[in-house]
Amino acid sequence: MKKLLCLTLCLLLALGAAGCAEKTYAPTGQLSGDEALDGQVLALLGKLCSPKETAQENLLHVYDFLCNDITYRPGTADTSGGFTAELTNRLAAELLSKRKGNCDSIAALTAVLLRRMGYEAQIVQGTFLREGTDEPVDHAWVYAVVDGTGCYFDPLYGSHFAADARDYCMAGADRMRLTHQWDETLTG
Repeated sequence: MKKLLCLTLCLLLALGAAGCAEKTYAPTGQLSGDEALDGQVLALLGKLCSPKETAQENLLHVYDFLCNDITYRPGTADTSGGFTAELTNRLAAELLSKRKGNCDSIAALTAVLLRRMGYEAQIVQGTFLREGTDEPVDHAWVYAVVDGTGCYFDPLYGSHFAADARDYCMAGADRMRLTHQWDETLTG
């Protein structure tokens, strides 16, 4: 009887300890269709995000990573055919590998991460005005729907041109219109 009681107590303790184990962030959003990229994205989100934090806090962690851990490298990708799934995946995978990229690859990775987190996200192509000039610069960033509201993510512009990089994390259209131009009929 003592053995049975002892085994029962050990089992209850083991089950209790298993329930207290640290849970990992497990996004349930859209896969990219590229198995290797999906594995890298899952690993990255597992490092950046926590199930104990709110969705908005996790979005900020991802945005901060894009601002602080990715180095800008001038250049452009051939986006004349638009950001196809294949191009988006290729640019995102390359950026994850090299940690250096242009606005096209940063927008691609941002979109892939947000989609995997469960948000509708699309890459926006447009321009911004470089400070002190009237010359538009071709640029790409991301539009996403967060908690039913459309907003914009531009970690490259935020980290290089804004006084506060987070001004371009979940930014409204009014904020974006101050510095960016795009065909707004294509978003929201």
